[in-house]
Amino acid sequence: MKSLEFNGTGTEYFKIWIVNILLTIVTLGIYHPWAKVRTRRYFYGNTELDNANFEYHATGKQLFISYVIAMIIFAIYVGVGQVFPIVSGILAIVFLLAFPWIIWRSLKFNLRMTSYRNVRFGFSGGLSGSYATFLGYPIGMVLAMGIVIAVIMGVLVPMLGEAVGILLVPVLLLFYPLFFAMFNKISSSYLTNGAHFGQGQFSADFEFKPFFMIMLKGMGLGLLLSMVAMIVIGLLAYFVVGPEQISSISEQMQGMEQGAQPDASFFMLIFSVYAFLIPVVIYVIAYFKARHRTYILNETTLDNSINFESTLRANKFFGISFTNLLLLIFTLGLAYPWTAVRLYRYSTESIHVGASEGLDGYMSQKGHEGALGEELGEAFDIDVGGVAF
Repeated sequence: MKSLEFNGTGTEYFKIWIVNILLTIVTLGIYHPWAKVRTRRYFYGNTELDNANFEYHATGKQLFISYVIAMIIFAIYVGVGQVFPIVSGILAIVFLLAFPWIIWRSLKFNLRMTSYRNVRFGFSGGLSGSYATFLGYPIGMVLAMGIVIAVIMGVLVPMLGEAVGILLVPVLLLFYPLFFAMFNKISSSYLTNGAHFGQGQFSADFEFKPFFMIMLKGMGLGLLLSMVAMIVIGLLAYFVVGPEQISSISEQMQGMEQGAQPDASFFMLIFSVYAFLIPVVIYVIAYFKARHRTYILNETTLDNSINFESTLRANKFFGISFTNLLLLIFTLGLAYPWTAVRLYRYSTESIHVGASEGLDGYMSQKGHEGALGEELGEAFDIDVGGVAF
């Protein structure tokens, strides 16, 4: 199998990034679509597979249309919300109803604007599938959860009293992995099976159990690490700060409601809480990303001729993400181009592609455009999540 390679550098991207920021500021945000295109062209153009680079073909003008629409909608929402709060609620519902269409349009546009060896990617998933995935399923699950809670509270409370409230805890804990595991299965199936490359079709048959086990293990890992972090914080507070200071901090927290000003020990304790819990959150996110990508890519094929593999590891992804955060803090954000390149390089180079007859053989047989291609004149551009690769 051959892995994707990224040939860009943080220094090169810094030049693009700083110019993008300056031009966006000078033009009061108008340059933002062109900045996004320059960034994507740099990253896509430096991403290589088997000595050939990917390309991004959209123009700033195409993205500008959706950008202006988004800004107008946002201005109307904020302006109307200040005068007529009820109307702003209606607008929020309208946006919610339009959201699956925006995702669908964005998928079609961004994949169509991506190519490899002069062959475009594409998305043929239906609009109805987008509404079922990104609106119908979440609403259905929330309603189902509401019905379950209503039954527990309405039927069992009169029989068992207030103690039945304890049942809500395991119900809610079970609902979270069930909801997201099923959502990941449905959305991954929609995104993967709707994508194509030239006339080649991506396909995958995802199962619920792997997603559910990933959610359960991720939740368990998060709870365990959080408990360890809180124990460490408690021990540090006890032995370093001291019992008297802890008591003082407790009094300060109560006094804050009356307008009292906390001292340095209070802020040190709050800092230690964030210093230990933020890495926990980053690690759990790294775990979910690594496990999801591994399962999704390992189950995906292109025309049953090309298969994929992920070597993304949670520990390494966490290490890069956490050190990136430290770099951003200590450089006041100036290290962003280097952090972005580090994370993108590892994420990209952990993707491996294999073809039984070789990529050249596949391209010669099925890599032509065919009738599936279409030019889209306008973009509704949001990031759905790496479906191009």
